Amino acid sequence: MIIPQGWDYDYDEEISYDEAAVINKFLASYRNQGVIVADEYRQDFDMVPLEEENIIFKTNEDTWKSMNFCRKIYHKGKPYVVELGLWRVDHMEDSPKCLSIREFRIISNGKVHFINLNTKDVSKKNLLFNIISIFDEKKVISPEQAYCKRMYTNKALQEFMTNHEWGKIDEGINQMPTLANALFIIREGYESSSHFTADFGTILYQLIYYRQNNLDKFSKKDFLELDKLILKLRKTELLKVQLHEKTGGSKSWPTSSILLESNNHNSRMHKSQQYNVANTELSGEKKVLNKCIRTLQK
Repeated sequence: MIIPQGWDYDYDEEISYDEAAVINKFLASYRNQGVIVADEYRQDFDMVPLEEENIIFKTNEDTWKSMNFCRKIYHKGKPYVVELGLWRVDHMEDSPKCLSIREFRIISNGKVHFINLNTKDVSKKNLLFNIISIFDEKKVISPEQAYCKRMYTNKALQEFMTNHEWGKIDEGINQMPTLANALFIIREGYESSSHFTADFGTILYQLIYYRQNNLDKFSKKDFLELDKLILKLRKTELLKVQLHEKTGGSKSWPTSSILLESNNHNSRMHKSQQYNVANTELSGEKKVLNKCIRTLQK
């Protein structure tokens, strides 16, 4: 969640009873899950670049791993956003063999409360234990791993939307119903020589996004036909997934041997992120969906 400018930040305040209840609700939403899909999952690797980095050999073990989780929680009728960041920096033998808390915060009423669990308070220590036990590293997977079998790079959906051929999209779903929850490519490419990004989205997400960003390109008939298709797909997933990869390198001089011109360190960062209603990233799209439903069901 992007924090608006001008919000207050609290670092040292104790957790209130309401915040403790919110945190417990947040943890309960993940407890007893066999597999937990992180909202953001990042791994860094050492690598060996060849052929001017067109070919990359990476090590099997990551040198950095981080996972982020976010949920909107309602308590006593009030909305709270809970964000939890976990990480594991390396694989050294004397390093902890579990994730540790990188960041933990509650957002509500224009305030951001960074939760500090370094305390002698028994209840807070139990809270810390619950976090680490629930988010067992072996159970957490990346959005890429969770959704890769549903990702398609075919761009027919984009062409049908551009041409406002809503009937063809509907026909394609009828021919293969599983595609109603598939993730189709939105964009892909290098943002720079070392940054590559690919965005995927479900049909429902892409239709709503297209509607939001092309209001001046619709006739009244177009709006009606598009909204009918959105209404038909209202129970499918509203989901976007982003894959991002970055490579980098550094050199240092001098070296301790004439056999080495420089000391080289090369790395690769791989990150995947999911955007959905539960983690607040698609709240705007959800409002548009609800508006379409209300308008057409009158």
